[in-house]
Amino acid sequence: MQTQTTQIDEKKQDIRGKYKIEVMFDKNRTSLGPNLLGIQLWESGKKFNGDGDEMMYWCMDLTTNQGCKAPIPADAIKGPFAICPSCKQGIMIEHATNMRVLRVSTKVLAGELAALFRKVGQNADIYVKYNRDDPHYIAMEKSNGAAVAKKLRGMHIYPLKNILKETMNGASLEDRFFAFLTA
Repeated sequence: MQTQTTQIDEKKQDIRGKYKIEVMFDKNRTSLGPNLLGIQLWESGKKFNGDGDEMMYWCMDLTTNQGCKAPIPADAIKGPFAICPSCKQGIMIEHATNMRVLRVSTKVLAGELAALFRKVGQNADIYVKYNRDDPHYIAMEKSNGAAVAKKLRGMHIYPLKNILKETMNGASLEDRFFAFLTA
């Protein structure tokens, strides 16, 4: 008979985020920034019978710079039009953006990621990708080969199960995300 702790530990292994928050750093990234980066949001496993991710948009009209900047899931998009679940405003999807571009310090980025993580119900994995000149990319290239590094862009993942485990005893999301981003 298994103990309750063992059962909980086994369940943690199966935890997978409903969303993927993806951060893509531009060249010349430094540990503390400020850095130029893009943030995209994906719904995990929404396409191809669970094997593909569906890109989400942000409630921000690029032609007017208006919108609440909340994530818009695929279910809120009907043809060329979307209704933001947060502010209930309509937006032409061709005027919406699928990437937020920021130039911020790593501390500010950690706060942005924590706010976004909360917006998606604290149910996301964090993916970080790097430019080919970045030490993370180069390390992946050395350990896994050029083809893998190019395909994954030196990707590092902070899975939901680890986020939950590390914040379970009161550690702040901002602090944990900052530690992940500066590792």
